[in-house]
Amino acid sequence: MWKFLQSDKNGKPAEFENGIQIVTVFPSAPFLPQKTKVFGQKFTTDGKPNGTSEMGIDGSVTPVEYYIEANPDNDRYITLITFILGYGGSAEGYEFADSGNPLTNGIKISYFNTYGDEVTIMNPKANYSFFRASDVPVSNANWEQRGFASSGDYGYFVNISLAAFMPPFGVKLDRGTNQRMVILIRDNCTNADLFNCQCFGFERFE
Repeated sequence: MWKFLQSDKNGKPAEFENGIQIVTVFPSAPFLPQKTKVFGQKFTTDGKPNGTSEMGIDGSVTPVEYYIEANPDNDRYITLITFILGYGGSAEGYEFADSGNPLTNGIKISYFNTYGDEVTIMNPKANYSFFRASDVPVSNANWEQRGFASSGDYGYFVNISLAAFMPPFGVKLDRGTNQRMVILIRDNCTNADLFNCQCFGFERFE
């Protein structure tokens, strides 16, 4: 760590640290065109906003892929994914929904990077598996809630910050490519009356 002083164009001392000029953060947003916009969409079977998003299906024989695809014109950054899962009766952490057992193959969450390689983020098989990647503390008293799919049923939701895994912008899908982020259902998940995943992030444009 080193510092040095150098005069700016007005002759005033400018302070640098590790080659970066130290400046005061201006309290207002700059008068410049904004190059980003908010992005949010559910994972769907065709990658489109209005596609099928319900994941409470049987994918044990033929796995079903839900995904977010790259935008043809803008770089897309996914910073957060949030799951919601509802079911009929109270469940335990070791089960999937209230099925009484964990899944056999798991639900693979992955993305395809710039080089075409599939990168697996996680492969949850049980209720507690979803919470392992969340930064919210979970206990026996607070993980399960009521009334997600219908009055009196049970369920939970989990937020997973991809920006925490890949700071600061999460998973990037390069514009004009076939890159995508995928949730692959490989088991019978029909015990879930409500099961989908929403992503949030932003798009960067010219």
